[in-house]
Amino acid sequence: MSKRRIFFATDIHGSEACFKKFMNAGKFYKADALIFGGDLTGKTIIPIVEGPKGVFTCKFLGESLTVKGERERDNLTQKIRSVGSYFYIMDRSESEELSRNQEKVKELFTRLMEDSVREWMKLADERLKDTGIKCYITPGNDDDACIDPILNESESVVNPDGKVISILEDIEMISLGNSNITPWRCPRDITEEELSRKINSLVTEARNLEKSIFNIHVPPYGTGIDSAPELDENLKPKLEPGGEVKMASTGSTAVREAILNCQPLLGIHGHIHESKGFFKLGRTLCINPGSEYQEGILKGFLAELSDGKIKDFMFTAG
Repeated sequence: MSKRRIFFATDIHGSEACFKKFMNAGKFYKADALIFGGDLTGKTIIPIVEGPKGVFTCKFLGESLTVKGERERDNLTQKIRSVGSYFYIMDRSESEELSRNQEKVKELFTRLMEDSVREWMKLADERLKDTGIKCYITPGNDDDACIDPILNESESVVNPDGKVISILEDIEMISLGNSNITPWRCPRDITEEELSRKINSLVTEARNLEKSIFNIHVPPYGTGIDSAPELDENLKPKLEPGGEVKMASTGSTAVREAILNCQPLLGIHGHIHESKGFFKLGRTLCINPGSEYQEGILKGFLAELSDGKIKDFMFTAG
């Protein structure tokens, strides 16, 4: 196999700035394949209330903001999308109505999320057309199932979730966007037993596990790339006696077991934003590029593959 490059990023949680950088990463890093590891969509809506004389108000990043005119409004909405939130412009009466009706808020959030992913897939089709760059976008545990049909409609993006796909000549990729159960009970959280069943089912479809990539959203347990603050019953970080935040392994035992048993070429993971790094499980290099999506920074992983081996790799940020 001739030399091929893959670029991997994950956990941008709705950040438009990060998604645009991901779209440009193929050309910038001369990558043959772009792989996204899950948690594509945002988590919050920022209501923008339109008042008289073209004045707009909102609460954003803990501050009460007031802007005037379309140009200032558009600058504000761009900042909101850059950090991963959605925005909705409304008048005072609609704002009051939404504050009383959580069901309507949920409906609005779903619509904004779907619209955003639809626009991103349109952008992907424009940016990747005639480039020869392959693009794979896997939903993560935080992503609602409503985005899957939108991903599947794209001409340039492949949704590999729950599949075994040949991505670079003799390199296969096993993809799974699920996670073990988190305190937030996200849409694609499942038990370790179910994770194990799903992975084992995919493994049986692979032709050559030694040359495969495990694109699994949740990292393997006990590897350092799964280290996150340990939370109490109120979802607040626990503290060590000296006042430092207490850290704990939060990865998947099922993923660890599968990697140790199958020994794929590479494990690419995300899920835990603060745990950028790599770890060897037997012969398998497992990585997590981390995430700083709220800063508009796309953190990534670039690897050069040849003859079924990893010739070189590096972490990126920009």
